[in-house]
Parts: sequence; structure tokens; C-alpha cells
Amino acid sequence: MAVFPTDTVMAVGCLASSRDGVRALFELKGRDADKPLILFIESAAALPRITGSLAPRVKAMLDHFWPGAFTAILPLKAPFPQGVGKNGTVGVRVPDHPVSLGLVRSCGGALATTSANLAGEEPFRDASAAREAWGNWVEVVDGSCGSVPSTVVDLTTWPPKVLREGKVSARDIARIAARRLTA
Repeated sequence: MAVFPTDTVMAVGCLASSRDGVRALFELKGRDADKPLILFIESAAALPRITGSLAPRVKAMLDHFWPGAFTAILPLKAPFPQGVGKNGTVGVRVPDHPVSLGLVRSCGGALATTSANLAGEEPFRDASAAREAWGNWVEVVDGSCGSVPSTVVDLTTWPPKVLREGKVSARDIARIAARRLTA
């Protein structure tokens, strides 16, 4: 498990395939078991093994907003430990940050992640705050990050439903979705 910078806020993550890692991540953070983790992947090319095939309009949305601060809720087809995904869906993001992408690549292509703060507290904006809070419990990777969380969008329905507005505005999502209504 490691804390690392992203294009949004500091994240904490582990191998997405590790049941023990996912369980430890929930325990360490004090995260509600009903609140699933987000998968960080290297690119949309990894999606078929995670989500199966996607509608062209969904692919177009991902192509427009990825890499970046856009977390897409998509159907989950791949077997991941409990806590990665919920009710047959999973939040997936391709971060736009060299450290995050490097970790994803070095860990086999998928990290289970969440913001690196204790449940209910403000996300960390830098490694020093994370190091102070987490102490020796996890490895903290230095680097700068953004300050606004990702926007979470449910793409299992159309038009897309914004579940949390963050760095990407709901207005931009609606504008791009309107172009894709017939696809």
C-alpha cells in the first residue's frame, strides 16, 4: 500500500487484485465498507478486460475526458476483491499524472485507490500532510498534486449522471453527452 500524488488529490492505493491489500486499505482509512474504491488504470485500452464492451457514446466520453479528473462508473465484468466495485459497477479513472501512471504500470495495470485521508476528513494536498497523518503505516511517495477531487459520473445510464462534481464541470459533461445522444 502507498500514498501518492495524482492530478487531483493525494491518493492511497494497493494492487487491485489483492484481497488483503483492499481489506487493509478499508481498515487503515476507516472507510465504510459500502463505499467502493476506484480503479486507476493506465489507459482506456485496459477497459475490455474490466468492463467488457462499451457503447460508442461511452467510449467517446472517456476519450474526451481521459486522462484526467474524470471517474467513470462503468459495468464491472472482471473479478476483483470485495470493495472494488459495487452492485456490478466500478469507478474507473485514468489519472493525468506521471507518478500515478508509473505506479499503475509497475503494479500490473490496476490500482484500487481512494483519497489519502481518514474517512470524513479533507483530502491531503501534499505528501507532507499525508506523511504526518499516516506516519509509518504506509509508504508515501513525494510529488505535487492538484487540489480538487475528480468528478464522478455514472455512465451506466444515458444521459450520464454526475454523482460528484469535481475538477470537470457538470456543464462540460452535459455538453459532450449532448453530442453523443444518438451514438
